[in-house]
Amino acid sequence: MKRWFNCKTNTYNRRKNMNYLDNWNNFKSNKPFRELPFSKRNWGHPNHSICSFYGKLKPSISHFLIDTFTNKNDIVLDCFTGSGTIPFEAALMNRKSFGIDINPIAVAITSSKIGETNKDSIIRELDLLRDFIKNTTVGNEVLIKAQMFGFNKKLEEYYHPDTLKEIILAREYFQKNKNHNTNQNLIISCLLHILHGNRPYALSRNSHPITPYAPTGDYIYKDLMEKLSVKVLKTIDNAILNPIQQAGKVFEGDILNDWNSEIQNVNAIITSPPFFDSTKFYLTNWIRNWFMGWEFEDFETEKLKFIDTLQKKSFDPYDRILAQCKDRLTKDGIVLFHLGKSHKKDMGDAIIPYAKKYFKKIELYNEDVSDIEKHGVEDKGSVNVHQYLLMS
Repeated sequence: MKRWFNCKTNTYNRRKNMNYLDNWNNFKSNKPFRELPFSKRNWGHPNHSICSFYGKLKPSISHFLIDTFTNKNDIVLDCFTGSGTIPFEAALMNRKSFGIDINPIAVAITSSKIGETNKDSIIRELDLLRDFIKNTTVGNEVLIKAQMFGFNKKLEEYYHPDTLKEIILAREYFQKNKNHNTNQNLIISCLLHILHGNRPYALSRNSHPITPYAPTGDYIYKDLMEKLSVKVLKTIDNAILNPIQQAGKVFEGDILNDWNSEIQNVNAIITSPPFFDSTKFYLTNWIRNWFMGWEFEDFETEKLKFIDTLQKKSFDPYDRILAQCKDRLTKDGIVLFHLGKSHKKDMGDAIIPYAKKYFKKIELYNEDVSDIEKHGVEDKGSVNVHQYLLMS
C-alpha cells in the first residue's frame, strides 16, 4: 500500500537482522530527520496536526526513533504521550501503540489519532451536537461564570457573544459524559484546535493557535458547527486516505500511579518528558483545559500532579517512572527519553542516577538544536540541546 509520504529508499531503513545499536549509531551520525523531505515542517501524516500543541516532538524524529528500535508488530509505549506523535507514528508503521497522559487534552488528541474511527458515527455525533446547540439555552449563571473565566484575558474578550454561547453549549454537551469514545475524541480534538488562533478557521478573535495570546480585532460571529464540520470532515478524509496499520490505546492517568495492566511486554518505551524550562502547559492551554472541564480551582490543584511542576523541586519522581518502565519492558526492551538541556538544568545528568538503579546499559547523546526555528512562538525557553537518554 502506498504510504503518505514519498521519498527515495533510504539506506538508514532497518534491515531485518541488524542490531538496533547499528541503527542507533546511524541515527546519531546521519540525523536523517534533518534531511529532506523529513526536515520539512509539515512532513508526515496530516493528522499529526489535528490540534496544535505546544512542545510537540517532530513526527520525523518519532518516525526514525521507532524505526531504529522496533520492528513490525512490536509494542511501543509513550508514557508522556502529549499530542500522541509517537503512538500515532508507531500505529502508522504497523506497531501496537500505547499512550499515557494525565491531561484530558492529550488523551483526547492521542485517542483521535490511534483509535479506530468510523465516518458515519462521527457524522451522527456531529448531528447530535448541532441539535443540542440549536435547541438548548445557556443559563444566565453559567454564561456569566464563563464570561468571567480567564487568565491573560477573560473568555468574553476572545469571542463574539453568540459564538461564546455555542462554545459553552458544546462544552456542556461533552461534559455530560467524560468517557468519550474515539469518534467523540476526534470531534473534541478538532474543536480544541479551532478554539483560538490567527487563521480564518479559528472561533476566536485574532490570537495564537498554540498559546492563547491576548486577542485583537473585531468581534465577528463564527458559526461553531460550520467551522467544526469543515475541520472534522477534512480530518476523517485524511484518516481514510492514509489509515493507521494497527489501532492503539491511550489511558488517562497519573504517571506516578500504577499504569494500566494492559500495558505489558513493551518492546520500546519512547517518550519525551516535559523539559525543565518548558512553559507551564496547563496555563498555555488554559482555554482548552477550561473546555475539557477545568474550573479555576483545578488550575491550582491539578498542576501539583504534573511532572513539569514536580521536577522543579526534585527529580525523585523519575525513580517511580523508571521502575515502572523496567517492569513493563520485555527482556530485551529499551527506554528512550527525549530531553532538553539548558543552562538551568541538564536533564540527562539529573535522571541518570535513577536510571542506574534499573538499567545496566545507559547512554546519553546530546544534539545541538540552537538553530531550530521558533515557529512563531517568541518564548522557546533556554533549551539549546536535545538529549537522547537510552536505557536497556
